[in-house]
Amino acid sequence: MNPHYIIDGYNFIYDIPRFRKAMDTALELSRELLVSFLRGYLSVHKVKITLVFDGDAKSINQPQFRSDVRMSVVYSKYPQKADDLIKQIIERQKNKKSLFLVSKDTELITFSKHHGANVIAPFQFFSLAESHAGQDMMDQKYNPTLSEAELTEWLKIFGEDKSDSDDQQ
Repeated sequence: MNPHYIIDGYNFIYDIPRFRKAMDTALELSRELLVSFLRGYLSVHKVKITLVFDGDAKSINQPQFRSDVRMSVVYSKYPQKADDLIKQIIERQKNKKSLFLVSKDTELITFSKHHGANVIAPFQFFSLAESHAGQDMMDQKYNPTLSEAELTEWLKIFGEDKSDSDDQQ
């Protein structure tokens, strides 16, 4: 059976500098970059990925990413935490031998091992996923590096004109 990776979304983002740096611009950007990165990995590997994020109390509708048979992006329903949702997903899985938790969260790691699932650290998974031709093509097509002018333009579009904040200081 093909591996099924359950990825602790924010844990992954905070552990990998490429995605953590994107959070300086916007949380949504870091999530979008992670989803794009994982789709690149899926383009050359026959695996299943469930990407889990904490839901937000203020947002009834969480950002929507296109889920399909091989990749699901899910949000816990507030006040439930992503960790609790991940535990439920692990418990429901029948074939634990092909199940991999991607997280550094000690409590989740202990829970996963207790239930017979495998564990891989975010940086290990990132290194594995980053080193394939499909990801190289995705990086070239969707280069996440923005010039200063592009960043300023995006900030203007989203109502956070960088020049305004500089003037106020």
